[in-house]
Amino acid sequence: MKKNLEIYRAQLTALSPVFIGSGSELSKKEYLFLNGRREVGIIDIQTFYRVISQKGLRSRFEMFMMDAGTRTNLSGWIRENGIREQEIKKCLKYTIDSGDTDIQRGTPIHIMECVKDPYGMPYIPGSSIKGMLRTILLNGRMIRNPERFKQGKEALLRAVLNAPPKVNRNQFLRNEKNMMEKTCFYSLHRNEKKHDDAVNDELSGMIISDSEALTLQELVLCQKIERHTDGTEKKLNLLRECIRPGTRINFNITLEKDICPVRREDILKTIESFNDVYYNCFLKAFRGMDYPKQGQVYLGGGIGFVSKTLIYPLLGKKEGLDTTMKIFQCTGVPREHKHYKDTAYGASPHIVKCTNYQGQCMQMGCCKLEFL
Repeated sequence: MKKNLEIYRAQLTALSPVFIGSGSELSKKEYLFLNGRREVGIIDIQTFYRVISQKGLRSRFEMFMMDAGTRTNLSGWIRENGIREQEIKKCLKYTIDSGDTDIQRGTPIHIMECVKDPYGMPYIPGSSIKGMLRTILLNGRMIRNPERFKQGKEALLRAVLNAPPKVNRNQFLRNEKNMMEKTCFYSLHRNEKKHDDAVNDELSGMIISDSEALTLQELVLCQKIERHTDGTEKKLNLLRECIRPGTRINFNITLEKDICPVRREDILKTIESFNDVYYNCFLKAFRGMDYPKQGQVYLGGGIGFVSKTLIYPLLGKKEGLDTTMKIFQCTGVPREHKHYKDTAYGASPHIVKCTNYQGQCMQMGCCKLEFL
């Protein structure tokens, strides 16, 4: 049977650095700073191993790699063993702009890698984009029709109120979130006997392609920064391979119209309603943070608790703030994070995750969504 399909060509433009992690990290023994620390070179270990083997340094390198307590990084080991820069350049998998990173020399740091395709090029998986859109659509429907989610709201508040002193943060409220998603999206009747069967999910009719491949030149290293409500910042020794601002990310959205009622206009309208709640319930409390731009969405790692959860669209500002504080408390967030002061700060969490790029502090993961 012929399917009734609607295909959209869509584009995300990175407004700030975007991080989609591969789950892998590079240790200090797998990269080195180049050109006065303006670039970072990522070593191809197999090629490097062949070079040092030819120089009779294999045993010395193996001891270095196995010594977990050494304070020497790869650059230091290379200097100690007299390997020339020209030889090292042949061993690089790729180089990446070190951006505005500000790491004290000698400080051990790891670099979180972005996801790459089989050819080593960065891209955005369609699953990441669909997850973002799913959260936006769920939150938007909550804002427009709160009565529909009354039962789920009550279940969530009960779970938070009755939570034991310390719960698994990865499992906590998962059932309540699933309940809300089923209320929102499980409108099909493919399995009448079992309503919570995934075949009843209307978003099964939304297919998001992976993005077109990007280039390594569109990557930049970004340092994690915590920005507080008063505008003060704390830099952390964590670097991420990010897609740099200005990068255009192209992909397709295919909608099976007989299954999925969502249309382009629904997505764009819902983005604006979510951003209004996001700003007024959370972002407004932070000095120097602007109202989101039209079509602005939040994608990837480091975008923060509020962008990935349903608390504020479901509960509003006051009840959302109080509930978020309780969630941090019962999931064992250490007291030194000071979430017990969130009411005084006027935001929970009381930090927004940022990074520096070309001298400007930017919120992580901001993109503009457009249909071409």
